[in-house]
Amino acid sequence: MGQRLICVTDLSKNTPPQFYVEPGQVSGGRVYLTGDNLKHAMSQRLKPGQEFRVVVEMSKPAEVIEAEVIEVSRRCLVGKIKGKFEAEELPYRLHLYPAILKGDKFDLVIRSATELGVTSITPVITVRTIPRLDESKLASRRERWQKIARAAAEQSSRPAIPEVREAASFAEIMDSELAGVPLLAMERREVTKTVAEAVGPAKEVSILIGPEGGFDAGEIELAFRKGLHPITLGPYILRAETASVAACAIIIDHILNRV
Repeated sequence: MGQRLICVTDLSKNTPPQFYVEPGQVSGGRVYLTGDNLKHAMSQRLKPGQEFRVVVEMSKPAEVIEAEVIEVSRRCLVGKIKGKFEAEELPYRLHLYPAILKGDKFDLVIRSATELGVTSITPVITVRTIPRLDESKLASRRERWQKIARAAAEQSSRPAIPEVREAASFAEIMDSELAGVPLLAMERREVTKTVAEAVGPAKEVSILIGPEGGFDAGEIELAFRKGLHPITLGPYILRAETASVAACAIIIDHILNRV
């Protein structure tokens, strides 16, 4: 009694594709997709009559616009605005500090953490970090990582793109102010707490994840002096990239279940 009936057909519908646009791409009841957005739309095979969403960049709070394709050409896709709504703010803030990994493993961390809902990502250079990158390479990597975060945010229909911050050394991170409850992921379960025990009712968390081989003894000692809470991510040893994904999922699930 009183419950709204849900049609199975509605449940099977896919969420419309989402794009981030500049304010100038929304005008006169129309949305205009060009450049990379147009390429993405073409890859989605959007056709007249189909729906899509856009998020206007720099709008605070984030504004989501629902539109219907009315025209597609090689130079532009035009959509008719059907509705607008204010994006719902997440009830938490999660700041991920993962050690930089070799190869494309760090790309996976950026992509997965974005899809899960992190607020920011700060690449960390530790004693055991294998790729040693100079400033120019770090700058180009950061630009690439931000593009990966943007694409992942679009794919997962996030209203906001997480910021990929400048890489910093472990010592620099320890000298900075970590927002919320500061956590350190560790393998040694005899000295760790669970995420639930460490985070409690907090809604903002910062989590540090080590590289292949983990943090060295000096880094662990420094983190303990800084007041970071050592936490476990389960009974088994995880790959560094898996640890970042697992940590984000466990922390977010804990916070959401307390809201």
